[in-house]
Parts: sequence; C-alpha cells; structure tokens
Amino acid sequence: PGLPPALAGGRPTGEIEIPEAEAPSPEAAVLAPPAQASAVSLILDAPVRSGQAVLHLEGDVTVMGAVASGAEVIAGGSIHVYGALRGRAIAGAAGNPNARIWCRKFEPELIAIDGLYKAADDLDPSFTGQGVEVRLVEDAIRLALLERG
Repeated sequence: PGLPPALAGGRPTGEIEIPEAEAPSPEAAVLAPPAQASAVSLILDAPVRSGQAVLHLEGDVTVMGAVASGAEVIAGGSIHVYGALRGRAIAGAAGNPNARIWCRKFEPELIAIDGLYKAADDLDPSFTGQGVEVRLVEDAIRLALLERG
C-alpha cells in the first residue's frame, strides 16, 4: 500500500554488452567534464511576414530581413533583426535574463525578455526608427541606441 503501481507497457530488451576498448575507466569518468548541450542558433534568410510565428527555444534567432507587423519571433536566447522590427520579439523565453534584442529599425508591437515585456504604447518614441539594443538591467527593460559608424 502507498507504493506506485508496477511499470507496464515497456519493451523487453536483452543485456547490452560494452566492448572493453570503449568502456571508460572509473578514473576517466571522474576527470571528464560533464557534457554540455551547446545552444543552436537559427538563421532566417527571409523576412518574417505578418501572421508568421518563429519559435526557437534552443538558442538565438537571427532574421536577415524584417519582422513585419503581426509577426512574432520567440527565442530562448537573443534576437537579431537586420531589418525593421515591427512585430513582436520575445527573447530569453526559456528563462534567460541575459538575452538581448538588436534591430536596425525599431518599431515593435511588443518586446519581452525573460518574461518582462513592454508594449508599443509603453516605449519611448524617441527610439522609433533607430537602431536599438534591448536588454534587462536590474529587472527592468532598457533601450539603448546602436552607434552609427
């Protein structure tokens, strides 16, 4: 009583033999660093059109064109837009407060990083049409102009 039910529905397997040449020694297992999953970037060679949604929680998203009004880009890492950002950009969606949003022309409907968001009505209009970096600073969304060179 009080125990979970017995496992059922699995597939039977036989013993797995590990060749001795490939078996790691106990010392090597202790000295080897743990395997880390590296973040994978998604690069889009076309603009994101109205009504489209791009969801990539494993890393950064780079858009080589614009993000149209009514479009949405959601990334686990940072978002890079080499055109106008007119839709919604949600960076750090997988819990990454260090994520950022960069764009060449800032006209978004909504921006968000790690769950904190600002709608277009809450954004400083002096940044509109400019190259902008968006990031979190002490749990607040901060905008900075990109330098023109």
